[in-house]
Amino acid sequence: MEVRNVHVSYILSMVRSGLGVMTSRIFGLVRDIVIASVYGASGLTDLFFVAFAIPNLFRQFFAEGAIASAFVPFLSDKTKKSGESAANAYLTQLIFIQVLLVTAISIILLLFAPYVIKLFMPGIASSPTDVAIGATLLRILMPYLFFVSISGLLAGYLNLNGSYYIGYASTSCLNVMMIIGAVIGGMHGGNIYTLAASVFAGGVCQMFMVYSYSWLKGFRFTPLTPTDPDIKSTYKLLIPSLAGVGISQLNFLIGRVIASFLQPGSISWLFYANRLFQFPLGIFSVTISTVSLTELSKARTDNNLEQINKLIDKAIIALILIIIPATIGLVGLAEDLIRLIFARRAFNETDVANTAIALQMYSIGLLFYSLASVFTRVFHSEKNTKTPVKIATITFVVNLIFNLILMKPMGHAGIALASTIASVVNTAILYINLKGYKFSFKSNIWLLFKIMLAIYTMSAIMIAGKIMNLHVLII
Repeated sequence: MEVRNVHVSYILSMVRSGLGVMTSRIFGLVRDIVIASVYGASGLTDLFFVAFAIPNLFRQFFAEGAIASAFVPFLSDKTKKSGESAANAYLTQLIFIQVLLVTAISIILLLFAPYVIKLFMPGIASSPTDVAIGATLLRILMPYLFFVSISGLLAGYLNLNGSYYIGYASTSCLNVMMIIGAVIGGMHGGNIYTLAASVFAGGVCQMFMVYSYSWLKGFRFTPLTPTDPDIKSTYKLLIPSLAGVGISQLNFLIGRVIASFLQPGSISWLFYANRLFQFPLGIFSVTISTVSLTELSKARTDNNLEQINKLIDKAIIALILIIIPATIGLVGLAEDLIRLIFARRAFNETDVANTAIALQMYSIGLLFYSLASVFTRVFHSEKNTKTPVKIATITFVVNLIFNLILMKPMGHAGIALASTIASVVNTAILYINLKGYKFSFKSNIWLLFKIMLAIYTMSAIMIAGKIMNLHVLII
């Protein structure tokens, strides 16, 4: 009965988390549609997307990826063993330290903004005008990191307290503000700085929303007492986790760097394709991996090894059920989807074709990206961040090699394909290195058969529809 209750809790947590991500992604999709319509895909949008990627890169370190994986197991232990007051004191100290780190990093990047832009976009280094625009955009966008860092930590607190929806749905604040910023920018001749300024407003709104719900759940800032020993332990765990997330982000960064040497618009085509690719990845894969980390951390606290293996099995089954059909749809209907979603005003047919091929190359690896996310969280639930880092290093080298091999014959599509190949390698090595776990094909064979039969049926219908020139209009 207890095991059944845990399974029900896991499913409900996944649903709540998924609804939160879906809320954010829907507003994010509307945001991207508006941005594509107003600004299209050009050298100017390349500059904005790269400048926006820089605070988002550090967000993965200090708000969502690395820090979440490091502190959630400690916060879980602290809440269960020492009580709510001790957990609040621990989180208060962690937020204070994060604010100091983020502020210091932001100041450095603001002071050296032109050099940072050249580092991330070496292909425009010979254009002082482009560098100056990129530097200005970075200076406007960078303060967003401060607000989202606090939001990320509080979202982890909400997850542990059973509130998965708010942490993810809060990013809708950013998306809504950016929609408003893009509309205003369009009214002023495509002013890109208006769009950048809206990011700041979105960060403030997001932080306010997450803090309000954390307060309702019981979080209170406490006076800064002598440093909790677990803070030091968290940062010891964070360092290799930072390296792991950093290497993962470097895979995308390398793609942008190489794309800056290709024709103008290449970075934007990759961005729009990646955003559509991230839709199922964010709603389902990130949801499942995030819930898995929380539930696995609780199971590890109770030393329930049988439950841990069942949770991993359920995560894999859920991904196969959802991600493979999504992959087939994205690959088979890529051009139709891009045309339906983005093709208006400044976004022309050339942009549609170039974005569609990038989407297909990304989508081939969707299942592997998803599985890698879950497997990485398994290691993190064990407070083992070193193994994923070592594997991520191998993956980075693979990605770099295939970027260099494929960029010339395939252009920006080769960059997307290189990322997919790296994800396959990453997933395989992570799975091989899981201790005490192997997926139970025997106990899941009938379920897998039914899933694959449904997928085959879906594929046959889609192919038949394309042959007969039948289209489904989504209203």
